[in-house]
Amino acid sequence: MDNQSTPGAGPIIAIVGMGGIGKTWLALQWAHENAGRFPDGQLYVNLRGFDPSGAPMEPVEAIRGFLDALRLPPGSIPLDAEGQAALYRDTVADRRMLVVLDNARNSVQVAALLPDSPGCTVVVTSRNQLTGLLTKHDAGSLTLDVLDAPEARELLAKRLGPDRAETERAARRAGPGCARWP
Repeated sequence: MDNQSTPGAGPIIAIVGMGGIGKTWLALQWAHENAGRFPDGQLYVNLRGFDPSGAPMEPVEAIRGFLDALRLPPGSIPLDAEGQAALYRDTVADRRMLVVLDNARNSVQVAALLPDSPGCTVVVTSRNQLTGLLTKHDAGSLTLDVLDAPEARELLAKRLGPDRAETERAARRAGPGCARWP
């Protein structure tokens, strides 16, 4: 993936879809499977973009959390938000890291958290399309949707094994009050 609109930036991918579809699971599973590609570490933040219990996280709060996660001495962290953002970008500039920005509300919330480093890959999850991220930062997009019945059966068979998936299917058809499995 080429980020022509953001010189020096590494790849950015937005995983979008409705709540509960599996965006976070997919991002974290991919992060786990690809940890070796990021020898300098991974950063994760839940931006609470759609959290029913409170307001979305401000980018300045996320950056401060990243600085703490990077184990910078507290005395070296500037007090102002702009200084902290600059320190964050400087700290990750020469590193190969993964930054996972989970549950983003919009592109504005995410833009301030982009490391602008060719060695950093950013994965963003959101219920919204994040058009600004796609257009201004040349991010790629992966949209998740509900599986149709054959896809669901195939996934279940891969996850449980074909014998158990068929046993579960038969039990669902026979059981009273159970949802019908196609």
